[in-house]
Amino acid sequence: MKEFLNETFRPGPMFGWLSVLFLALIPLVWIRARSRKHRAPLRFSSLELFAGIGTSWASRLWFVIPLLRTLAMIALVIALARPQAGGSYKDLREGIAIQMVLDISGSMAEADFMMNNRPVRRLDVVKAVFEDFVLGEGSVGGRENDLVGMTTFAMFADTTAPLTLDHASLIELLHETDIPGWVNGQQLRPTEEAGFTCIGDGIALATDDLRRAGEQALVGVPGAEPAKSRVMILLTDGKNNPPKVSPGMPQSPDPLEAAKVAATLGIKIYTIGAVGGGGTPRRNSLFDFRATQEVDEPMMKAIAVATGGQYFRAADTDSLKRIYETINQLERQKTGEREYRDDVRAATVAMVAALGLLLTEMFLTHTRFRRIP
Repeated sequence: MKEFLNETFRPGPMFGWLSVLFLALIPLVWIRARSRKHRAPLRFSSLELFAGIGTSWASRLWFVIPLLRTLAMIALVIALARPQAGGSYKDLREGIAIQMVLDISGSMAEADFMMNNRPVRRLDVVKAVFEDFVLGEGSVGGRENDLVGMTTFAMFADTTAPLTLDHASLIELLHETDIPGWVNGQQLRPTEEAGFTCIGDGIALATDDLRRAGEQALVGVPGAEPAKSRVMILLTDGKNNPPKVSPGMPQSPDPLEAAKVAATLGIKIYTIGAVGGGGTPRRNSLFDFRATQEVDEPMMKAIAVATGGQYFRAADTDSLKRIYETINQLERQKTGEREYRDDVRAATVAMVAALGLLLTEMFLTHTRFRRIP
């Protein structure tokens, strides 16, 4: 991050034209003052009667009035030029790009998390905490200066939101995100797509999004911003479960191999396993007990280690919030904008000085330096 502090003078855009105006007006002030000096207030046939009076100090200091007016004009021109003294300039173009990689498979519909004293789906809790992480409306923080995007995966991976500084649009897309076959938290129909968890596809697609964003910034694509640090937050509640494909068809990439590719591009991956209830067995029917789906922790830890990230386990809403708080503290840089802090005290001082000089000139003109008639 580049920073330049205590700039003594930085003129505004009107400085050039106002300087020309200032140079043109100063001679007019002095020409007018001298013409008034030599213009006789009273006409007499002879000045012999005043020969012994002498010259007063007021007459010798006649130049004070045009001098005050000239200085006032200079101060006004400086104020209009809007100099900024003692301010600072910060270049925040290099910072963090964060891609959320979110599991939206059918198991994320399990209501084993608590929110507002009622059980809610895993996906709903994750969306709420991630929204706080981005906007900073809760205890998690806020990423107002960071590029944030979102990738979702189940049977397929999809870029739900590209990396952007428009976090309001990102949150709108987050609200619309749901499990395949579900709309607004209600299941309309069962779908085959929701029965798979292609973690490798999610990592690979998010890696490509982060890579392309950096390349676009380097070549100057409008709207693209460079990111010194690129981060992926991978959240799932299960194991890698891609669909079987016919021989000769492209296979879903192995999650760990996809993570190693991300590591070669300098992308760090934080992994989160989100299963509520601490893995307590739950009853699906009167005669059927089935343990809550478990996260493949060895794989998630390996992904994090391979990229320089960390693995976290979220067993309830509070622990998920603490995880995002930790990530929020680990990744605290700014990106995507330039910040200017203008200290306009110099312009204010110039304006006050101009007012004081004009008032002084008016006072003297109507008192000791008053002319008759």
